[in-house]
Amino acid sequence: MIQRFVLLCSALLGATLAQAAAPCTTAGPTCTEFVTLGGGPSRSLVYRTYALDARNESITRALVVVHGAGRDADNYFRTTLAAAFLAGSLDNTIVISPRMASNDGQSCKDTLAPNEISWNCGSWRSGGPSLTSPTVGSFDFLDEILRKVARKDVFPNLKLIVVAGHSAGGQVVNRYEMGNHVHETLGV
Repeated sequence: MIQRFVLLCSALLGATLAQAAAPCTTAGPTCTEFVTLGGGPSRSLVYRTYALDARNESITRALVVVHGAGRDADNYFRTTLAAAFLAGSLDNTIVISPRMASNDGQSCKDTLAPNEISWNCGSWRSGGPSLTSPTVGSFDFLDEILRKVARKDVFPNLKLIVVAGHSAGGQVVNRYEMGNHVHETLGV
């Protein structure tokens, strides 16, 4: 009887481990995590459909979408989720929307978490340094996101990374393609 119970538990655990995690599909705290930058403790927030450090063999594509001047990564995450859903791609694509939060005390007044980087209200669009960690630029943030998704120990079947943006986010992506430090080193 005990042997049958152990076999049943083993089968159930094996089935549980084989199942891929369901995508996170809300633009709330459960679908966010922080990316540490500059050796820490500085960090910036991303919305994402799957954890950036949990092994996931189902992921074959990554889509990173950079928000516009309104710094509303949550809305861009929702829109991109809808597109991934309509394309039938939620199960094999990790959707990431980085938040370039800014609180300069004047024109930009985003609420920041402890140790969250405050990007310059305007220069984050061109890779500029943060206000709180001047040695870290916004392109460093994107580089770190791409390094994370290109990790073969986490996403072993990743074949494609797309970085897109709209409005100010489009400016970021256009400049980032020329100024990133990881393009030739990712292996994707």
